[in-house]
Amino acid sequence: MSNSAVGGGGGSVMDVLDRVIGLPGSSGGANSSSTGALGAKSFIPSKKFSGSKPGYVFRSSDLGTGYYLDEQQQHQQQDDDNRREKKRPRFEADDQNNEQRSVRFDASRDTTQLIPNVKRSSGRLTGSELLAQAEAQQSQQPTPIKTIHDLSSRGIQSSSTSFLKTLTKNQLLRAQHMDNPEKFMMNELALNDEIQQFNSVAVNMRSYSYLVQYEVMEGWLTCLNHENSDVAMSVVSVLVELMDPLLLQEQESGGEEDEEEEIEGLIMTPMERIDHMNALVTEFVTGGGLDLITSNLGRYDESVEEDAKGVEDVLTLVESLLDLDRAGVLQFDYSSSTTTEKEAGKEMNGSMKKMPSSIVSCICQKTTFLSWLFQRIEKSNDGDSDEATTIATDSSISPAVIKLHASEILSAILQHEDYSGQTNDGLCTLSSLPKYSSAFDDDDPDRKPAASSTEGENGTKQNTIDGMEILLLAIAAYRKQDPQVEVDCEFLENVFDALAASLLREDNVADFVDAEGIELMLRCLRQKVHAGGGALKVLNFALSGASSSANVYRTACETFVSAGGLKVIFPLYMSRKSANPCPAACSEGGSNLAKKGRKNGSSSSKRAKRAAQARKRWLVEIERNSINVMYALTRHISQDSKYDAHARLLVKFVEEECEKCDRTIELCLKYDEKARIAEYQYFRSDAAEEAEQLGVDIELAALDAKLRGGGDLFHRTCAILSFACVFSKRCHGHVRDQLKMKGSGITVIKEGLTEFAALLADGHQKSQIERFIAEI
Repeated sequence: MSNSAVGGGGGSVMDVLDRVIGLPGSSGGANSSSTGALGAKSFIPSKKFSGSKPGYVFRSSDLGTGYYLDEQQQHQQQDDDNRREKKRPRFEADDQNNEQRSVRFDASRDTTQLIPNVKRSSGRLTGSELLAQAEAQQSQQPTPIKTIHDLSSRGIQSSSTSFLKTLTKNQLLRAQHMDNPEKFMMNELALNDEIQQFNSVAVNMRSYSYLVQYEVMEGWLTCLNHENSDVAMSVVSVLVELMDPLLLQEQESGGEEDEEEEIEGLIMTPMERIDHMNALVTEFVTGGGLDLITSNLGRYDESVEEDAKGVEDVLTLVESLLDLDRAGVLQFDYSSSTTTEKEAGKEMNGSMKKMPSSIVSCICQKTTFLSWLFQRIEKSNDGDSDEATTIATDSSISPAVIKLHASEILSAILQHEDYSGQTNDGLCTLSSLPKYSSAFDDDDPDRKPAASSTEGENGTKQNTIDGMEILLLAIAAYRKQDPQVEVDCEFLENVFDALAASLLREDNVADFVDAEGIELMLRCLRQKVHAGGGALKVLNFALSGASSSANVYRTACETFVSAGGLKVIFPLYMSRKSANPCPAACSEGGSNLAKKGRKNGSSSSKRAKRAAQARKRWLVEIERNSINVMYALTRHISQDSKYDAHARLLVKFVEEECEKCDRTIELCLKYDEKARIAEYQYFRSDAAEEAEQLGVDIELAALDAKLRGGGDLFHRTCAILSFACVFSKRCHGHVRDQLKMKGSGITVIKEGLTEFAALLADGHQKSQIERFIAEI
């Protein structure tokens, strides 16, 4: 029966094949057969075979002879339909879900890229639609960081051309589409990539001259004035990498790689590194780079993480420039940048005298960066209550970190010889600094002004800020309490260092006295807080001075006595533990480990030993500063001083059976012995032999070692004893007796004074010492 079904006269072989493979046959397609089979009867009676019927098979069975429904073909058709249905929802779900899928393209590269879902169109896309679709996909892919692989002259020139073209195009797009940022947004992203690629130039410092030659630095200076602050921050970030002082250090040689670099000429001598660094930094400074980065500080919002990073980069760049200047790397040459003044002749000579000779003089004369530092320190005084505690938990740059960094740079600037020197033309005093100004100021009326001076109608101080007052206010916050965290402790130390360095100038000393700075320092000492250690150092600088005109320091010493300073300084001079200021618990010298290190000795840990050494240095510094303050009082206070200061000082040495004289004798002999030991050790050291081979004066080098080892304090204690002996016969007799009991004599004091006078220049101080030698 089956053979008749296949080869019967009513059905052809092609119809059977069509039915098997599912193609439409002569009687209908596969779809129609399945549809017909589903809707037809399960049995059609027929006594004889009358041709093939789709979906049926001719046979004899329970119902008789006829056409039966083909169940096997029906089940196979249903399985195929089910498989198609299972595949279809995958694409439908992808079209409905508009999320991106991450796919790793290369297993060797541990990178993942995002593939956006693109809506599939049933029709064909046009060329413009395909281009738009490709651009959209490319904009969503992360672009690799662009670097310069060829650091030769040709490679830098090619990169410079590309960078300058992108910058010029950006300027044109901004000018044409000022109100439509979308037109130049992609171009500025490309400009940022062009700037960042120059980070790789730091590998080979020989390329620095190419950056100047092909006007890359000129383009960077233009970008520092860009309307988009992100572009300016990118430039500062690159400059931080290129001007790192660590690049000047010699690389350790050794290995096959170093030999290959030496053959290729990549290894440079220290002088070559200095020359290339000087060329780059000089172009930056003479092109007005310091003024531009100072102006950029005015548009950064420290509450935004990116802007806070920009502020930190600016501070790091200035710090690097100060380090390079301090190391003697920078030698500014203005001859190449002032061609018009060359033709002017005499005008050139006059202008060259006004040119800054260092980074510090350029900062103080050409910018308002110093004023920004003071305003940043004052801003921190408004008080972020626990801003310092967020440093350990917050990954972003904390305001306390920026405040600390600003105080470090301020201290470094004020300690520079170009500011602290007596001949500092054009450098303002702290009490009359110009207000900070920026080209990007938005004239915000709600901005809180700094401590500005607005006295008088003549307007002499209306555009200035009082830096001295800002420093004193920063110290006053800790006059009764210790810093609670290490960051605040370091900030306080930086403020004290900055204030002490500023007092090397006489005009700042006068302002310090007028602002009642001496009274504030004495209050810190009376409270015995951590600020007392720095206050004693500031008093040392405020009362001492190397100037021949001692009127300013004399007034400061008289004010010190009038404010009750003798009651504070003499207990410290006598080394009474109850009078010593205590270091804060957050400092190394004030921690509990310092006490354990002193008690346990050699059995304590290394950390405890370091803490104990820090505590010892703290006490040594207090003793040193108290001796210097005492010598300053005996030097500047005379018999005609105000407030009866001379008599009040002399009485202190006479009272209590001349115990102050006994203490001075003890210190005098102590530091005399230390100085002699230091001198002896130097002659026995290898440094003396090396100095002799180099032709250095050994006697002069030994004298330097002697003064550092305690000779300077020995000279000053001799002068203090001479003051008491010359103006008080009772003290004179007591000193003689005590020296005789200790196996010494007044000759020790005279020899110390003679050596002291030989080291001094002609002036009031030397004449006073010579008088002591004659009368003692």
